Amino acid sequence: MHRITRSHTLLTEEQMEQVNLTLIEALHTNKQVHLTYYKQGQYITETGFIQFADYLQCV
Repeated sequence: MHRITRSHTLLTEEQMEQVNLTLIEALHTNKQVHLTYYKQGQYITETGFIQFADYLQCV
């Protein structure tokens, strides 16, 4: 796990859709992914394979 501290940014709806499509592709093709997310003031990057997706619907 690699941690970088800096100010976070928000994704646009189009960027979120692209991330979703990339993750779905990685799930179906068993490709390795590098995920970076923001938590408690830090960006955290993890590498691995998508094994399942828990789809949430925004209301």
